[in-house]
Amino acid sequence: MKCRDRAVSEVIGTILIVAIVITAVSITGVALWSQPAPEKIPSLDAGISKDTGNNMIRLYHAGGDSLNRENIYILVDGSDYTSSFTKSGVSGWTTWATAEWLSYDYTGRTEPRKVQIIYTSPRSTSVLAVAQF
Repeated sequence: MKCRDRAVSEVIGTILIVAIVITAVSITGVALWSQPAPEKIPSLDAGISKDTGNNMIRLYHAGGDSLNRENIYILVDGSDYTSSFTKSGVSGWTTWATAEWLSYDYTGRTEPRKVQIIYTSPRSTSVLAVAQF
């Protein structure tokens, strides 16, 4: 074997190793950076209270993000009562923002034991607040 032939095989070997490393880094990069951005879950500081004397559940938005009615469920003892909650006596509310109250009159029904506020979107579901009485 001539001295010139050995140098060619070393160069080819080096080129192959560099190509393999670049391919591996490219595949790893595509796998890591092709994930969708994480969804922003709204924050909520809510006060949930039960006025047994008046048969009312009251929810107070004490801080955090405004919530659209279409993205939340208010569960009372596991059942959806979102449409039964009123804001300032109006049942057609669309958003719930800081310093606003939502109320539910449970007169004639079993006294509630648990209230949950659930956020939903096409990609996720999260519990924002829970109260047990």
